[in-house]
Amino acid sequence: MKNLLIITQKVDKNDQLLGFFIDWIAGFAQKFEKVTILCLEKGEFDLPKNVSVISLGKDRNLSKLFWFFNFYKYLFRYRKQYDAVFIHMNPIWVVLGSRYWHMTNKKVCLWYAHKSVTFKLRLAEKFSDIIFTSTLDGFRLDSKKVKVVGQGINTDLFKPDKSVSPAPETLINVGRIAPIKNYEPLIEAIKIIKDGGINVNLTIVGEPTLNVDFKYQEKLVKMVKDIGIEERIKFVGKITNNDLPNYYRKNKIYINLSRTGSLDKTILEAMASGCVVLSSNDSAKKFLPPRLVIRSENPNDLAEQIKEATRWDVGDELRDYVVSNHSLPELIKSMSESIKTP
Repeated sequence: MKNLLIITQKVDKNDQLLGFFIDWIAGFAQKFEKVTILCLEKGEFDLPKNVSVISLGKDRNLSKLFWFFNFYKYLFRYRKQYDAVFIHMNPIWVVLGSRYWHMTNKKVCLWYAHKSVTFKLRLAEKFSDIIFTSTLDGFRLDSKKVKVVGQGINTDLFKPDKSVSPAPETLINVGRIAPIKNYEPLIEAIKIIKDGGINVNLTIVGEPTLNVDFKYQEKLVKMVKDIGIEERIKFVGKITNNDLPNYYRKNKIYINLSRTGSLDKTILEAMASGCVVLSSNDSAKKFLPPRLVIRSENPNDLAEQIKEATRWDVGDELRDYVVSNHSLPELIKSMSESIKTP
């Protein structure tokens, strides 16, 4: 199989959440002669000459009806330009396109790494030839089609900078602002540490996306103001994927209290960047040293663990784990070989 069709949500190097996928596309471009991308929307990107990017119309404010019309139109129009299909995260495209792809002998491959199991995902599992995921927790249906390939972290981008020495009391959290991220105990812990005479600082990187998320952010901002720690907690909003490593490097501790059971990609990015990582993430508990697993979400207990972490030095231990188990080159190599296998 020489040519690949990729279907994804967005192609934009400046997008904080999905900008990383540019590196995936560039990696696939080295393994296949021709790569065609169908995406809901496209922004700014620099990709190899053997890559074509086609938008289904979300960036032009077309309705969902037109998205689906364009999807089928391009599947047929470019049918001779791809031998296999790689769908990133959204199982609906497997459901909608698999019948045609199987009729035309094209291999159907799905990437999915999330705790959610929907009816669409159950259908996609039936119609996919192979399913890639980051960890055993990333795909929660029993299937012989699943292949664990790691998260695909660009460790050339996310790496320590020996010239930067962050203060011990600097913390960072990265991700979408949403209730599931569970910021309240962390904010209260920062208040406790500050009242104890330590000049702790927390940087929160990310922005809300849904209406409920915007209301949640308003609640957090009000909470920070009401308890008098506005000078200690900074909401910086959305930043580009390429700028993100500098934020990790400027902070000693990355902290994650997300209740989601699937592995949060930002945990691995922070590890690769040289941060001390504190997390309560269920998947991360399986590989983090015990002292880095958050013992309690009680603000007093959390404050004590944060103070302990300011004195720790993890050296290259955490980065080495990411390089060995979640590097981008190994992810692309493993998936490309599986896609090309008849």
